Amino acid sequence: MDGRDKTFKQKVDDFMKFLWNSEEKKVMGRSGRSWAEIGFFYLIFYACLAGFFAALIAVFYQTIDEKYPKLMGTDSLLKANPGMGYKPKPDIDSTLIRYAKNEPDTYSVFTTELNGFLDMYANQSSHVECNTTELRPNADLPCKVDIAALTQNCSSANKFGFPDGEPCILLKLNKIFDWTPELYDPAALPDSMPQDVKDIYSSENQIWISCEGENPGDSQNMGTPHFFPSQGFSLKFFPYMNQKGYLAPIVFVKFVGVQRNIGLMIECKAWAKNIQHNRLKKEGSVHFELLVD
Repeated sequence: MDGRDKTFKQKVDDFMKFLWNSEEKKVMGRSGRSWAEIGFFYLIFYACLAGFFAALIAVFYQTIDEKYPKLMGTDSLLKANPGMGYKPKPDIDSTLIRYAKNEPDTYSVFTTELNGFLDMYANQSSHVECNTTELRPNADLPCKVDIAALTQNCSSANKFGFPDGEPCILLKLNKIFDWTPELYDPAALPDSMPQDVKDIYSSENQIWISCEGENPGDSQNMGTPHFFPSQGFSLKFFPYMNQKGYLAPIVFVKFVGVQRNIGLMIECKAWAKNIQHNRLKKEGSVHFELLVD
C-alpha cells in the first residue's frame, strides 16, 4: 500500500512500531546491543575530544603570565605609543558633543555618563597616598587619584558645567604595560607644541596636555580651556605594571567662553618625547566636536 493511502491511525501505528518493535525487540530500529555499542563509541569519542581540548587549553595557559602580557613595547598592538580617550561619549559611532544649555534633557545623557565613569574611582581602598610626582617603577600598590582636586570645578554638583555653557570634558591616557614617559627638556621643546603650552611648560613631572581647535576658526570660538587638577598626567601613576586596582590618571578640561551655535572641532594631545602624534591612527591625541546651542 502506498504511504499516501495510509490512514492516520496506520501512520501512528507505524511510528509507534518504529519507537518500539515488540516482535524484534528493537528501539528506533536498533537492538539493545546495537544501542550499547554506538553509545560506547560516542562516549569514547567525546571523552577523547574533551581530553584533547583540555590539553590544548593547558598548553595555552602555560604561555600566559598572570602579570606580564605576552607582547610588550613595539611588539604590542599599541606599539608603545599610547592613545587618548575622552568622556562623555554616549554614542560610539559619533564624536559630537551637542546640547542646548537651557534644555537639561539634551545634556543629561552626558552628565550621567560622567557620573558613571567617576563611580569607578569611588573605591580606592587598595591605593596609597603618593606624596611624590616621580616615577614609581617598583611600586606594588597604585597611587590614589585625587578626586577632590579633579572635581573642584567639574562635578555632578554643577552638572559638569553644561548648564553654564562651559562643558567639562574628561581626558585620559590609555594604559600600556611597563611604558615610561620621557619628558622634554624645557629648553628643547618641539616646534609642533602649541605656544601657550610652551609658555607655561616646566620640568614639572607630568605629561603635559594641550587642547586646541583644528582650524583657526575653531581656536577663535572654543574659548579658553582650563585643566583640573593640572594640565597633565602626573608621573607618579607610571609605569603601569598591572597593579591590583590600578586607576589611570584623568584630567578635566573645562571650555570657558565657548561661542554658541558654532560647531567646533577640537584636538587634545599628550606631550612626551616618546609619544608620537598621528591623527589618522588616533595615537597620542583625541579628537571630538563640540556644539553648544
